[in-house]
Amino acid sequence: MSLSLARCGGGVLQHLQLSDAFSRPIRQAISQSHVRRMSLATLGRFSTPNVRYAPVSVALSGRLINGYATAATPKKRTTKKAEPKAPKDPKATKATRATKGTKATKKPRAKKVLTEEQKEAKKEAKIASDQRKLVKELKAAVLSPPKRLTNYFTLAMLAKLEEIKKEGKELAAKDAFKEAAERAKAISEAERKKFVDAAAANKEAHQEEYEKWINSHTPLEIKQANLARRRLAQIQNKKFFPIHDPRLVKRAKVGYLFYAEERHQAGDLKHMTIPERGVRIAEEWRGMTDAEKQKYVRLQEADTERYIREYKEVYGEDAPYAERRASK
Repeated sequence: MSLSLARCGGGVLQHLQLSDAFSRPIRQAISQSHVRRMSLATLGRFSTPNVRYAPVSVALSGRLINGYATAATPKKRTTKKAEPKAPKDPKATKATRATKGTKATKKPRAKKVLTEEQKEAKKEAKIASDQRKLVKELKAAVLSPPKRLTNYFTLAMLAKLEEIKKEGKELAAKDAFKEAAERAKAISEAERKKFVDAAAANKEAHQEEYEKWINSHTPLEIKQANLARRRLAQIQNKKFFPIHDPRLVKRAKVGYLFYAEERHQAGDLKHMTIPERGVRIAEEWRGMTDAEKQKYVRLQEADTERYIREYKEVYGEDAPYAERRASK
């Protein structure tokens, strides 16, 4: 019925949308030729010359037009040009992996509170550790000159120790040395002369070897070795004899030593023992005036200048006296 009304409506209904004329929306697409036939059939019943064809856009409803647009013109996919990827940073990749691989940080442990006894024991252990480290460094600096076998009694003891070993006696080291010393004391005069001659020959050979060893080290190395020996003697309470080197610079003497040498050479104190002489000379020095001491002060200053000059020439560095003078 609705379609008949639309056909009979002529040009008036031609300007209406057919979808509005129907009671239910029509979702089927209407072709253009079908619309023209409907328009011609309607125009035949009217004599009005002003009637004209209705545009297709008028005849088709908005819903149909949208349907055609959706069905006929599919949406084009916009494709973006792929941009070149930046090269990966290997360090950043490693850092990312390391971050991913790291576990959750553990909570810090509570600090243990030490008692006074534990603190004291820890302090003593630290001091002992530092002491061992210092001794190790000093032993590395003491140097070891060639040993000398210039004493005939030492040679005799070594010979007797070899005899004890050949006899097969199972003695402790202490007992073996004790028996070797007793046998060395009881040697005959001919045997003793043999060891004395061997000691004299060893002394000449040792002197050559010692001089060769001394010249293989600089005077500064020998000086530092003697300082290390002196320090080790204080720490370990042992005897460490200094290395004799004629190249070493003699220390500068103070004025009192110049006065003491002069008094010892005077000869008026020969009846006294050495300790008594020392006490007497010290008393005389304390009783002297500044004018009387001036002679020995000048000797001290001259000897200090000598020490500073020779220290620089021999050791290749400034003397401690020169450093203290420069700092004043």
